[in-house]
Amino acid sequence: MRATLRARVRASLLARHSNRRSWRASRERAFGRALMSWTMDDAAAAAAATTTTTTRTTEVEVDHGNTSRAPRAAYVHLPFCRSRCHYCDFAIEVIGKGNSGRAAEACRAYAKVVEREIRATGKRLGGDGHRREVTSVFFGGGTPSLVPIDAMEGIMRALEETFGVSRECETSCEMDPGTFDEDKLRGFMRAGVNRVSLGVQSFDERVLKLAGRSHDVKDVEKAIEMMSACAVPRWSADLISGLPGTNAETWRMSLDRVIAAGADHVSVYDLQVEAGTAFYRWYGEGGKARREGLPSEDASAQMFRDASATLCAAGYEHYEVSSYAKPGARCKHNQVYWENAPWYGFGMSATSHVNGERVARPRTMSDYYAYVEALERGDNVGAISTGGDGSDALFEHVMLRLRTSDGMNLDAVAKRFGAGVAREIDDAISPFLGEYARYETSSSGARTLRLSDPEGFLVSTEILSTLLSKMPSLNDDDKVSNVK
Repeated sequence: MRATLRARVRASLLARHSNRRSWRASRERAFGRALMSWTMDDAAAAAAATTTTTTRTTEVEVDHGNTSRAPRAAYVHLPFCRSRCHYCDFAIEVIGKGNSGRAAEACRAYAKVVEREIRATGKRLGGDGHRREVTSVFFGGGTPSLVPIDAMEGIMRALEETFGVSRECETSCEMDPGTFDEDKLRGFMRAGVNRVSLGVQSFDERVLKLAGRSHDVKDVEKAIEMMSACAVPRWSADLISGLPGTNAETWRMSLDRVIAAGADHVSVYDLQVEAGTAFYRWYGEGGKARREGLPSEDASAQMFRDASATLCAAGYEHYEVSSYAKPGARCKHNQVYWENAPWYGFGMSATSHVNGERVARPRTMSDYYAYVEALERGDNVGAISTGGDGSDALFEHVMLRLRTSDGMNLDAVAKRFGAGVAREIDDAISPFLGEYARYETSSSGARTLRLSDPEGFLVSTEILSTLLSKMPSLNDDDKVSNVK
């Protein structure tokens, strides 16, 4: 199974290498979900993150590759949306804009099943013997802000009663403009939400319409006002470059507006045209769009450069290919992925990483409900064990470590995987040194490999593809030693 996983991810990387539009960051709002899409088709997701050692301070407790410890993070998928955006291939349930009573009841019914999954998971893992307070919770979707307050409270209560929730827990919730008011936002905050991820995508009216978003710029402005009025401790804004109608002027305007709004964190994603979406029918392979075309590859690349220059000049740290944060405001939950720490996953399509196993939940509501019933019965619900040792662990480490500004500590690589592996990395990266990658040496003599910003980040997928093809250890467990 491990060889199959690597083969599929390799094929995905090579495909992205051949399509320059996909070199930049995935448009996934949480990178864990983006990486999940690279794995088993029949499992509908799995495999996410790495990194065991960093050279800069992070905001998450690091397990240094020990995935057998109880997780301290939880991802909860809330799949409900008013409509499907033209670029969206997520596992969602469209509930429309009308009949709010019926939609609310559907959300409550789903939340009760999520609560059951949380409690059944705790029971299966040994109850109090596996109890360890979570320090980050991330509600993703879908549009979690459509869920009633009492449903959010119920899920948070289930997490608290089953695992415990730290008083310092960072609880993030994706919220779309136009789907909440001050009362709901305050209610979510009473339930425990202290960080909002706001799905802005653009400050241009026409771009939002062409993307099929259900909100307009007035909704965005009102949502931002609520961040201040309700004193949300931290909030992030999502922007998508490469959308139809986006040009240098509209893109710079969106960057300037999000900076002026005072967002603590900004996620900048490059559009990917995914199979099964409206955009794929219009712009994908063989598509014949009679609509406004996408920005050119060169224009999209320049948008990536402009985002880096503009946001960094405004005091944001470009700490991951698609992520910018003010000092101390990195997304705590996504740091779990970078550090290869374990995490719980709950809800339709969510993937978890517990005890070294990746478990992917079904992508349809009926199948997910059946999954939870099987979990409660104690049935084998299926697991994909792909990240515990040998070349798999090395593959994950290299793949994610180079997406971050922290880079990859080569001395730590040599200690964990063997000195020969570190030499392979040196040989494979050599064509990119200078413009795209560089070595840095700490005062203690530790060597760290980092991709340059923005040029190295811009072609990170090409670099990863090259490493995959030139590192023998990524294809042979016998060449990897001392894995811990």
